[in-house]
Amino acid sequence: METVKPKCVYQEERWTRSLITIDNLPDNFEHLQVNNHSKIRNMLGFAVKSFEHSNHLVCSASGPSVNKAVTCAEILKRQMPELKQVTGIGYRNVRMIKDEMIDGKVSQTITTRRLPSIHILLSKNHLHPSLPGYQGADKVSDHVNRPVPRRTFEKTDYRGTKEG
Repeated sequence: METVKPKCVYQEERWTRSLITIDNLPDNFEHLQVNNHSKIRNMLGFAVKSFEHSNHLVCSASGPSVNKAVTCAEILKRQMPELKQVTGIGYRNVRMIKDEMIDGKVSQTITTRRLPSIHILLSKNHLHPSLPGYQGADKVSDHVNRPVPRRTFEKTDYRGTKEG
């Protein structure tokens, strides 16, 4: 008797210009697609190199990789304070095709899920401030002159220390 291992295949929608939910998207932009296996160091390297020959970068992510895309955008804005940002959110369809063994027969089950997605446009050029999700460039002085609060602790401030 043969045994069939259940097989599961994921089919995601490919990122196209129509799926990016940002109004007035520039014609020429670099597209950074973030997934679970992307390393932030590699994404930052790609982004910095893409800004050498392009003025616009779109970071797109869906599902659990949304946090990684936001982190990448925030680090880039910290490194390059002149960047302006427009954020768009939406959904991406993912089909899950699963082969199951029911009553000795193999059958396919198809499930479609909608994962939340985010698109972050980072630009060196001027963007219109009335766009939804717009964040202007940071002042360089905000990062340079920001005081770092420091607090010194006494030995008695720590819990678990023995007196005497």
